[in-house]
Amino acid sequence: MVIVVWSELASDFGGVALFLVWLVIPLLYLVAVGRRYVRQSQENAQVAVWARDEVCQIREEQREGSHDHDTG
Repeated sequence: MVIVVWSELASDFGGVALFLVWLVIPLLYLVAVGRRYVRQSQENAQVAVWARDEVCQIREEQREGSHDHDTG
């Protein structure tokens, strides 16, 4: 009788463990993908800021050059 009850509990525990794993794996996947997305977004934002700064610097140099040329 004790062996049968233990066997039933063991099979129920295995099912519960599999169910918990089934619940946890998608969450871990979402966390991993989310972190990757955040990292890529930060890197892309840094590149965009750098590009904007470069464009602003070039435009400023062109403005200064055109003012120098007008007064020349």
